[in-house]
Amino acid sequence: MLQIVVSDERSQTTTIDQFPTATDECRAGVTADDRLAIASSWRSVLPTAAEVLRARRRLHAKSVSIALILAGSYWAVVFSELGWPFRLVGAATLVTGLIALATGVMHDGNHGSFSSHMWLNRVAGYSLDALGGSSWLWRFKHNQLHHGNPNVEGVDSDISQAPFARLAPMQPLRPWHRWQHVYLWFLYGFFALKNLVFGDFRTLATARIGPQPLRTRPGPSVVARVFAGKLLHLGWAVVIPLLTNPWWGVLGFYLVSSWLVGFVLAVTFQLAHCVDVAEFEDEHAPRRGGDFFAHQLRTTVDIASPVPVIGHAFRWLVGGLDHQIEHHLAPRLPHTVYPIVAARFHRVCGEAGLTYRRHPGVWAALRSHARWLRTMGRPDVVTARR
Repeated sequence: MLQIVVSDERSQTTTIDQFPTATDECRAGVTADDRLAIASSWRSVLPTAAEVLRARRRLHAKSVSIALILAGSYWAVVFSELGWPFRLVGAATLVTGLIALATGVMHDGNHGSFSSHMWLNRVAGYSLDALGGSSWLWRFKHNQLHHGNPNVEGVDSDISQAPFARLAPMQPLRPWHRWQHVYLWFLYGFFALKNLVFGDFRTLATARIGPQPLRTRPGPSVVARVFAGKLLHLGWAVVIPLLTNPWWGVLGFYLVSSWLVGFVLAVTFQLAHCVDVAEFEDEHAPRRGGDFFAHQLRTTVDIASPVPVIGHAFRWLVGGLDHQIEHHLAPRLPHTVYPIVAARFHRVCGEAGLTYRRHPGVWAALRSHARWLRTMGRPDVVTARR
């Protein structure tokens, strides 16, 4: 049977031959009985209709609070005549609200879990466009490429950040990757700005995300919606503030806040997959049908947040992304129900002896990601077996 895995310190002398590949584990350790046990264990912990309804109500109440936070902090930063200390507090609150909007509203909306009404999901999902991204492109990139193929090299674009990073053992090593555990944290903050400036436009022009073609080539209406979203973002984030504030203040605030939002979102997503307790696969690895549940458990890691108050604040901010295993197995559930499901699934997996990867805390998750970046940048770690 498989084992419970918790992120911990690893030897810095580990070689690539000591990393189990998913194909090796499927052939050696994950039997048909294991796959059936994982699937049945998961189905036994799914929430009731009443639990989902209550969770959606909590999600909608949270969304209202996020909207109020954004409105109040935006007024304080852009329109008020408060002193700079108070406006800086407003700026920090605005950044927090924007992160919560992305994780707690946009993410659920684009997965169809924000509401039972599709139009309301689309409205919630379009908040990504207001943040400078593209909900249309994101639904393909995230929902299809990533969720269907987490940590699969050549398919999951989330682990394809060449030439800046090497995030999987089968990716080519470049000389500068030796220092990626140092410089990549800084670059994470620019991922949101990258999509605003050229990433989404490149995808529209090539109709591809990495080597994967878009399933539907974007037509004029899609292109118009993407451009409209960029204009909406620039309108509230740049144009309106310029009406009442000096250009240098607007530019400085925009760059800093954009970097902070991008940094928190990028790191949060990385902690669930690009860590030294998750596994990476090539495109031939089984991950459909009966292999789906086992694949998700091999490549995804939860984050425990046991500290009172701080743990609840973290969970509120990341919008359930600390429960990525449960999210990957049931992305159509509202994130406010994941804590209940995660507690059940963790217990059931422990009783059945099934793999359940979980960081014991946020700091442990950050260290695990840092170790993985350093490991993938070492010259002695060669390209993995295929």
